[in-house]
Amino acid sequence: GERGGAVTALALQLLPVMLAVTALTTKGEASTSVAPSLFVAQSLLQRLGAAFVRPVVYWFFHSQRLFGWAYVLPILLVKRPLRTLLGLAAYGAIHRQRWWQVAIHKLLGYGASRRHKVVSPSRYLIDDNKRYLVCLHPHSILADGWHSLTARAIDSFEDGGNGPPGLGRKVALCFAPVIQHVPVHQEMYRDKCGAADKASLVKWWKTPDTDPALIPGGFAEAVFANAGDKKHEYSYIKDRKGFVRICLEERKDIMPCYTFKSSWMYWNPGILKGLRARISQKLSISLVAIIGRFGTFMPLRDDTTTVVFPPFEVCRYTVDQLDEAHSAYLDHLKHYFDFYKTEYGMGETELVFVGADFQDDDPVARALRRIGILSDQVTKKKRPRKK
Repeated sequence: GERGGAVTALALQLLPVMLAVTALTTKGEASTSVAPSLFVAQSLLQRLGAAFVRPVVYWFFHSQRLFGWAYVLPILLVKRPLRTLLGLAAYGAIHRQRWWQVAIHKLLGYGASRRHKVVSPSRYLIDDNKRYLVCLHPHSILADGWHSLTARAIDSFEDGGNGPPGLGRKVALCFAPVIQHVPVHQEMYRDKCGAADKASLVKWWKTPDTDPALIPGGFAEAVFANAGDKKHEYSYIKDRKGFVRICLEERKDIMPCYTFKSSWMYWNPGILKGLRARISQKLSISLVAIIGRFGTFMPLRDDTTTVVFPPFEVCRYTVDQLDEAHSAYLDHLKHYFDFYKTEYGMGETELVFVGADFQDDDPVARALRRIGILSDQVTKKKRPRKK
């Protein structure tokens, strides 16, 4: 609403101040033997920053990565059209400059939670001399745990870096071409982001050291993310085989990464999930209601863990064995989800594979079906896959 837009506008006006404080409070500590007064001053500034600035940057990070700026932009265009247009022009001129990207990335990293973590218990199974397709699961609202990990690792997507934490290799995020110009996202991913079609994936495999990463569940899977449902974890890849087909054709194995509890970071209404998922995929935008702490974009929780699962050997299959390879990948994903879920806080949750035939059975769907507005998607609701 207008009040939320005013808060976002104020935060944008305070951006230079937050950048300055971030630069001061993230520098290395001064030596007490050389300049004790400077050490005391910087220590005090760090404490004040942690108490008063970091919470604001934390809110700023989550609200802007979830496109909070898109809510305030129409209000600013109406109330202050000239200044807003000048601001957009200025951003367009500098947003691809490295100094700007690094400064904003440091600011985002200063505010990002330290509770997100990544582990790679099967690191010894990953061949450093092989190229992989990195598959991120689940989509959650918007790769929520992944964003915080990336924000804290400033050099993740630098040419001289070593990729995101825990992966041990450079990756490029294959989401959508426009992501290179979307605020917050382009500052973190720099030039290593783009489309998710086959040509884009193959382009990264042709580089000396950068593997493509994508989220197979896509926009539709985001609809199923809901902190209110702790019994089920939905993966919208039951009938999605394109990413497996590409790996079969290019002879590349898959490195699955699963972020536990990322689907519980926001409350999202559980009504008409199947219908919203199908529409979301057609529109290329997730039809979700993002409700966090106090009704804001601040997450309800941020204690996620990204686990790098053992690679799935696509190359064991031939190109004409797409169905077998896809089915085996689902089994692989479910097996390791079940293996790690208790350790990472989802012990009572069942991983369920769903697709375009998902039938809504919530009260709203049943009411719409009774009056003839909503028709059955399938004749019988299918059982979840079993290992």
